[in-house]
Amino acid sequence: MAPAETLGFSQATLDRIDPALQAFVDSGQVSGIYAVIARHGRIRYERTFGQMDVARDRPLRRDAIFRIYSMTKPVVAVGVLRLVDQGRVGLDDPVSKYIPSFANVQVFAGGTADAPILRAPDSPITVRQLLNHTSGLAYGLTPGPVDTIFSRARLYDAGRTLEEFTDSLARIPLLFSPGTQWSYGSGLDVAGRVIEVASGQTLDRFLDEQLFRPLGMRDTGFRIRPEMRDRLATVYTPGADGTLQPVRGDGLMAMFEPEARFFWGSGGLLSTPDDMLRFTQMLLDGGEFGRTRILRPETVALMTHNTLPPELTPVPSGALRDPTYGFGLGVAVKVDTAGATRPGPVGIFRWSGYLGTYFWVDPENDLIAMVWTQLSPGSRVPLEATFQELVYSALQGIGNRE
Repeated sequence: MAPAETLGFSQATLDRIDPALQAFVDSGQVSGIYAVIARHGRIRYERTFGQMDVARDRPLRRDAIFRIYSMTKPVVAVGVLRLVDQGRVGLDDPVSKYIPSFANVQVFAGGTADAPILRAPDSPITVRQLLNHTSGLAYGLTPGPVDTIFSRARLYDAGRTLEEFTDSLARIPLLFSPGTQWSYGSGLDVAGRVIEVASGQTLDRFLDEQLFRPLGMRDTGFRIRPEMRDRLATVYTPGADGTLQPVRGDGLMAMFEPEARFFWGSGGLLSTPDDMLRFTQMLLDGGEFGRTRILRPETVALMTHNTLPPELTPVPSGALRDPTYGFGLGVAVKVDTAGATRPGPVGIFRWSGYLGTYFWVDPENDLIAMVWTQLSPGSRVPLEATFQELVYSALQGIGNRE
């Protein structure tokens, strides 16, 4: 912790954050919230609100375990980039070099989900395209024929291995020829399998040895351990009467259980805010945390800058609700301020999880901010947007000074 003024914040404006976040809990929109602001490597603001288990009347703990869902993606991207730095993977390598079944992928060229017309892609999918969502791989998020085929395949099954998943995915047509469009897809799942093949280790073991242990991320992993149960935040969703109800029997939730076989590279990590602060601080510091180097500075620069050509920027991402973002490798990157719906300078990089876990990193202001809840879906409430407005109001309140 450090005093507000030494980190360039107005304490009076920071004091507005507590009632604003508490209001989300008091109104019954979310069960609990964790929020933190760090600048210059020191924490200025950190609070918890509400409960991690409403029925048991258990306050949200600072060390609570969250299911971070798609916030897994930038972690897996860093895993791939570590192999790139080690010379074991090339970003422009075809994916089929590591997963032979991808040599035969086809592109949807018309027809219906029941009778698709297919053609060969103009070029093979590359590792880079897995990380910046230009691969053409589906994700089951739209009503189109390809996503219908994807959804029918029910690939996200806790009993399936990552190898089985990727070989099945390779038989589903692409939305478009690789590199020609941007579409949020399942590329980071395939990237997880690339890690396994290139490293000779399972995805969980590789990330644990190469990222989590070196960074001191003690509570991050793909499976709920027995000692975690007491700290695991309950996931809620609005019931028929509008009140929050715990989520039960969700197929994706089974991915986190000890008996699961699938290492879900696009959404399967459990973590804590402390652990993700270490991860994001490593990125902000150019790939190094303390004396531990994870990535080369130039590799972090590539990851956290827009990798898309002008014709594909900004990205059509409904999750961001901000038309000023391009995409790096595993993270969205702010490329403009004109028309922005949120404050902050060009260069911010960020991502989030489906259940309402959010982070953003602002290199210009040497700032990291995170706000987390466990709501399905998290986008039901404007938690992140509200928090970001308040953070920059406090930063701007005294002239953005160092």
